[in-house]
Amino acid sequence: MMISRFVFFAALLLLSSRMTAQDTLIIQESPPPYDSLNKLYPFLNLPANRITGDTGSLVPFFGKLDRIKNGSNEQAVVVHIGDSHVQPGVFTQPLREWMQSAFGDAGHGMMFPYRLAKSNGPAGYITHCDTPWVSGRNATMKRPLPTGISGFTLWSASPAASFTVEFTTPFIAPGDTARLVVFHADRDSCFFLLVSNELNGRSYPVADSSWSYQTTFLIDDQPQKIRIRAMRTKESQTSATFYGMSLESEKPGVIVHTIGVNGAMFSSYTESEHFTGQLAMLHPDLLIFSLGTNEAFGVKAYSSETFRSDIDTLITRIRRTGNKAAVILTTPPGIYKSTRKKRRTSYKPNPVAGTVSEVLKDYASSHGMAAWDWYTIMGGKEGMSKWKAKGLTDRRYIHFSNKGYGIQGVLLREAMIESFGNYKPAVER
Repeated sequence: MMISRFVFFAALLLLSSRMTAQDTLIIQESPPPYDSLNKLYPFLNLPANRITGDTGSLVPFFGKLDRIKNGSNEQAVVVHIGDSHVQPGVFTQPLREWMQSAFGDAGHGMMFPYRLAKSNGPAGYITHCDTPWVSGRNATMKRPLPTGISGFTLWSASPAASFTVEFTTPFIAPGDTARLVVFHADRDSCFFLLVSNELNGRSYPVADSSWSYQTTFLIDDQPQKIRIRAMRTKESQTSATFYGMSLESEKPGVIVHTIGVNGAMFSSYTESEHFTGQLAMLHPDLLIFSLGTNEAFGVKAYSSETFRSDIDTLITRIRRTGNKAAVILTTPPGIYKSTRKKRRTSYKPNPVAGTVSEVLKDYASSHGMAAWDWYTIMGGKEGMSKWKAKGLTDRRYIHFSNKGYGIQGVLLREAMIESFGNYKPAVER
């Protein structure tokens, strides 16, 4: 039975889940201005830095941005879905800053207490916990817990389970109100997850509980720290299952959700039990997928046919929920692979990364989607060694430094700005 399966894993992991630690505070380095990148990093292929594929598919999204800019009372929702390149939030940040500066800040979007899942998270908030939780994520071979919108899950059998979120960056302006949407298991079996201001103990009122798998709270002050606490309100409730939460303003503007899981592939999100259903609840206008690195790096017998099928399966399942959002597929970087001989490790370009990039671009073009060719923009097959020479990657030629991800984010932002700039002339024609 599912509950006893959870209890088994809870007992197995109880000691490791009993935490008093907190997230590491990320100090984010500002990336160089876009105009200086050509001189600082001549290996970048800046002429290729543009949105390609079916750019006409972005017209509904750009149209909403244009209406918001002209005073409409709407919110545009962007969801950036990916792997370890996305999870820290640095890659997405420049796009978030431009959109919310140009069209209005409608909230931070998705949040998760990553430290409780023994993982890294974005800057802006830190989490604390002194009660046991069991965690899971969608990018593992054995998943003891179902996963949902964030790709991560917290579970506890204790009706007193809780954790706190401390904001290190103001997320709510003085005088504003916000919605905190909490995603959880069916409330008939899941403890009620109460949200309160940790400093004064005040519980926030429920604004909407019409959906069995989410509860919306009204945040009507500017909390420095909030507590999420389990509470049994029905006899049928046996445990707490937390999938993530979204902090959203009630003002017009743009919400940019960042959803990343270390090690994730397209199939990870397809196999995530509640991901597509909860994604639909965010009402996205634009989906950005930054996946493919782990297919190129971690799959022993890579097959382009299988990879293309994995892309198609996830997109198809998302569409079946009624989700009509525009899609941008980004290609992975030119990662390297390692070989070890006589106790020495050497690195050379991974040819599968280029193949994966071509499949993604071809899929976008043949399915009415846009693409952003990061593989070519960052320098292609040999590009990673040039980034490493500038101190912008890790020693394994797979991940970028904080500054490197910032540069990647600036490049995506500028490509989006150019594409939006081309939107009006295209519409007028």
